[in-house]
Amino acid sequence: MRVNSKVLWFLLALVLIAFSSAEARKRKHNRVRVGRHNNPSSSHYNVKHDLKSLSIKHKLKLSKAIVDNAVSASTKTGTTAATNAASLGNAYNTEYYITVHIGTPPQEFRLLIDTGSANLWVPSSKCPSTVKACAAHQRYNSSASSTYKANNTAFQIEYASNTAGGVALDGFLSQDTVAIGDLAIKNQVFAEMTNEPDGTFLTSPFDGMIGLAYASISINGVIPPLYNLISQGLIPEPIFSIYLNRNGTNATNGGELILGGIDPALYSGCLTYVPVSQQGYWQFEMTSATLNDQEFCDNCQAILDVGTSLIVVPNSEIKEINQILGVTNPNATSGAFLVDCATISKLPDIIFTIARKEFALKSTDYILKYGNTCVSGFSTLDGIDFWILGEVFMGAYYTVFDIGYNQIGIATAVH
Repeated sequence: MRVNSKVLWFLLALVLIAFSSAEARKRKHNRVRVGRHNNPSSSHYNVKHDLKSLSIKHKLKLSKAIVDNAVSASTKTGTTAATNAASLGNAYNTEYYITVHIGTPPQEFRLLIDTGSANLWVPSSKCPSTVKACAAHQRYNSSASSTYKANNTAFQIEYASNTAGGVALDGFLSQDTVAIGDLAIKNQVFAEMTNEPDGTFLTSPFDGMIGLAYASISINGVIPPLYNLISQGLIPEPIFSIYLNRNGTNATNGGELILGGIDPALYSGCLTYVPVSQQGYWQFEMTSATLNDQEFCDNCQAILDVGTSLIVVPNSEIKEINQILGVTNPNATSGAFLVDCATISKLPDIIFTIARKEFALKSTDYILKYGNTCVSGFSTLDGIDFWILGEVFMGAYYTVFDIGYNQIGIATAVH
């Protein structure tokens, strides 16, 4: 779910929200909003779970994976003056981040949004100057905030990388006011990082991360921001929805994260709902996944994760998928598989069947093009025995995450 690289933030492995009203079509699509929840069902899903968390260290496996000079662009972030609005940035269709403020007076941070984790972390002013990744980003200064409360519990989060041993970030917990747009969460516990690997985070366009998964996978048992938004009455319904723009790189119009609501203007047709099968990640049962008339999933488990750039499939499936797509580097260890750009129009659709509804991706949806470099939207991670539908899938479909009814809604996104 993370990223790096001078020329490419391309595969951030594994890592938004809208609002519903009669004026929906008049609003810009680059905001975090609070909205009304259109309740889709009178039945309440309460699925018990015994989730053995997928190690969070898998999240960074797909970083630093593209060829040199595939992309050369810079990104900036900004905020709008509208109520409860904050711009959502998009880096190369592989990282979506938002502006969040911490402390009093507010200190501004760009945070990658991740539905595959449940913690919030930012670099700390106590991070040594020798750690360049900290120095290159905004750092939280607790002594400058009147609402800061000490916690000091040690904190560590680990991500997989292309090198042995993974990538670990270390720090400690603190507590302060965290504001997303005009929604000010009081007494939110988060992590201040004092050690970040330069090779992974030095050139990232974001400062830290905010997780939107279930509390059961929160490190150190920290109550996630989403839960505090609900318990403090800051959003009208316990849901959020995500709309992603696939416009390459745009620091202010990358999509929309809607806290507490659904925006019908951002999708067509009806939402299809599927129950969450295990309450940790946003996990559900997928009936099938078919590519070129070959079925790669038979009632398998899947995760919807905006923190994952691509679609991650089990190791047992990637070889056949690569053969169908004709990837030019099938033995790549980076997780980024290249295809001949000239073949894109000839490649088949992939059909995902979820809750008796077919959701198709065309080749132009699942092949990412950067100049003359084309990258397959499918990858794999060691130890994964389920599918992860990341931003390649979510770019084509509007998604609703309903923690009240423990269900996920999916509909065709309007672009």
